[in-house]
Amino acid sequence: MNYTLADRYLLTFTLRDDGSSRFAKANRWGLFPSAAFAWRIKDEAFLKNVNAITELKLRLGWGVTGQQDIGNDYPAQALYITSSEGSYYYIDGQYLPTLRPNAYDPNIKWESTTTQNAGIDFGFAKDRIKGSVDIYKRTTKDLLNTVTIPSGSNFSNTLLTNVGSLENKGFEVSLDLVPISTQNMNLTLGFNFTYNKNTITKLLMSNDPNYIGILYGDAFTGQKQVTRVGYAPYSFFVNKQVYDANGNPVEGLYVDLSGQGGTVNGNNDDKYIYHNPVPDYLLGFSARFSYKKFDLSMSTRTSIGNYVYNQLAAGASYDQMSQIGYWKNFPTFLSDTKFVKRQFTSDYFVSNASYFKIDNLSAGYNFDKIYKSLGARLSFTVQNLMTITKYKGLDPEVPGGIDNNFYPRPRTFMLGINLNF
Repeated sequence: MNYTLADRYLLTFTLRDDGSSRFAKANRWGLFPSAAFAWRIKDEAFLKNVNAITELKLRLGWGVTGQQDIGNDYPAQALYITSSEGSYYYIDGQYLPTLRPNAYDPNIKWESTTTQNAGIDFGFAKDRIKGSVDIYKRTTKDLLNTVTIPSGSNFSNTLLTNVGSLENKGFEVSLDLVPISTQNMNLTLGFNFTYNKNTITKLLMSNDPNYIGILYGDAFTGQKQVTRVGYAPYSFFVNKQVYDANGNPVEGLYVDLSGQGGTVNGNNDDKYIYHNPVPDYLLGFSARFSYKKFDLSMSTRTSIGNYVYNQLAAGASYDQMSQIGYWKNFPTFLSDTKFVKRQFTSDYFVSNASYFKIDNLSAGYNFDKIYKSLGARLSFTVQNLMTITKYKGLDPEVPGGIDNNFYPRPRTFMLGINLNF
């Protein structure tokens, strides 16, 4: 429903009733409302004749959205799976598989996210200066987590169910400028700035201050990330490295955070949360310049506060150089640590991966008439032109925050000719 009063006050209301066969009949449908209000302040009598202001609008919004993409296709249904080959039963001269029931929650339901936002749009000097400012808060509840349940209450002592919640809050700013606008020359600049804080607020049915959280990793390289109440998801969970008098890491020696007498292997009791992969701030900048038939454009972005665990560096050690019977190449990171054994849980390998990137640089020239009615445009474009960062790995932009030597992003050079006739 859209309602407008006096061309200045705008109200929008929506209502979604979504159904999914992934849930049991009682929880199959989710009702998700939203409402928004806007006030065109510029059209009020006290601003209508102020020519310096071309746009001024206040916006308020609230809404709920649902999420049914929760991993298991049908988590509310009782399912049976065939036993693995080593668990067959010997019956009447042959090994036969059995069927095993899986734990399930018939009351599992939609995850839901409630968003509140307030914003203002503005424009000055005939829209040569325009932009917007938004603040928001998103609260997600009924997140799925595997929790411990009483023995005998289901077909397992753990169960995937709706227990978690998280909160996102921050603000966004965008600004567009036109410093030069003449018949032969034009310059347009664009800026955007985003701040976001992501915090887990609940993971269990009841609050347990001793709950370590959801750990991520493997038996070979160790558990290096955790989702815990009060922190961002997938925060790094590592041991605090001890350094010698010269500032070099001491192999296998970590700070005794648990007070249990120290450790050389790095167990979970001595680990702590040390940063996370999500940036605190994102900035973007774009520019386009044209002079008669020539044009030049560029787009850049900056990420501040994102951290990366360099697993490639953590796996570099002297004992790995000749495991296959001969000396092999190894990363130059080993020259910094000189570790004999690999140290996969040291916070030494969690690095600030803030970066500045020039994603695109393009230049072009238009030829009106080369021969009779034949026209052309010549252009040259470079993608992934430059990255400025202190991170020593291949690329600071690592999905998930674990750098395990992913395929590098290419730098692309393109020369283009476009003919018109």
